[in-house]
Amino acid sequence: MSDEQLTERIITLEQELEQARAREKSVSDLLEKKLNEIYTHYHISRTIGSILDLQEMLRQVMASVRKSLPFDRTSVYLLDEKSGQLELVFYSGLNISDRVTLNVGDGVPGRIVESGEHTQIHDLAIFYDTLNDFIHFPGEDKRNGSYIGIALKVHNRTIGAIGMDSPEKHGLSVDDMDFMAILSHQIAAGIEKSRLFEKIQQLSQLDGLTGLYNHRVFQERLLQEINRRDRTGKPLSLIMLDIDHFKQFNDEFGHQAGDRVLKQLAQVMQTQCRCASIDICCRYGGEEFALIMPELEMHHAVKAAERLRKAVEQHTFTIADGQQDGKVTVSVGVAGIAETDDTSPEQLVKKADEALYLSKRNGRNQVSYSPTDIP
Repeated sequence: MSDEQLTERIITLEQELEQARAREKSVSDLLEKKLNEIYTHYHISRTIGSILDLQEMLRQVMASVRKSLPFDRTSVYLLDEKSGQLELVFYSGLNISDRVTLNVGDGVPGRIVESGEHTQIHDLAIFYDTLNDFIHFPGEDKRNGSYIGIALKVHNRTIGAIGMDSPEKHGLSVDDMDFMAILSHQIAAGIEKSRLFEKIQQLSQLDGLTGLYNHRVFQERLLQEINRRDRTGKPLSLIMLDIDHFKQFNDEFGHQAGDRVLKQLAQVMQTQCRCASIDICCRYGGEEFALIMPELEMHHAVKAAERLRKAVEQHTFTIADGQQDGKVTVSVGVAGIAETDDTSPEQLVKKADEALYLSKRNGRNQVSYSPTDIP
């Protein structure tokens, strides 16, 4: 073999060796990716099996997915069965300060839910120039990169969408979309389990007739608020109210009419108080209701109680399927814990109850309180 042939042979062998190394690296990278995918499947299964809280479950699931896919922002929308809208229930890497809801069909998440189909965008710059739409939420900052969106389905019913994007063009591929499509069945099942648990939790906490918190929750929350008040020194007030002559009302109109009145009274309470934010509205039992008012001084609680009493007095109650209207009044008792007081939950309830029955003895349809509670 000549020197020239030997040189050519050496060059050929070097090229073959380089190609073999490239194939080896490709196989190694593929093997590592598949191992990461297997790990992700395993970890997500464990997460879904052990965590019931929806937010925490999604946080850990997406953290696991991030180990396999190169995304840096994500959003999860779920369909609210009552409103028919999509609600943003989880996000990461996005600058969002307010609650976000979408109509089905709006933006990429809305179209994914509407069609039930996954989507992949290899170049977001082209997407924004062509459609001028959003991938995560309305008004978002537009940037280059790639995106995949996954429809979440349970029993062929689309319940939401997961969106994720990468700052790299072609950073998220069709293969990545297929991988997420497989994972989506696990994730959707975990979401359904978490939502079912949340519903069960709510049912166990709420009074079945009025929708207010039940007596058990009242006791738990009152203790929590008193303990918090002991730590912070902030005031705490309690309102107890009872429907006047409710037994006579039931005897005259029947228990179904009485139930309607209880439900409507609960609605009046929710409109007159801070039940959507800080106040804790409860059905104490029978025709008696309780309202825990954190961080509210007694003189403000008395004013709130008087507003509530007047609202009930002025409200026209539907007694029987819209055919008959009537008036109802309530007697109200207010108690509070001042800065230097050391009061147990039982003592606070007793004070409010005593004030309530003072209103009863003095003629009903009025607000009473212990003068010593107001400096």
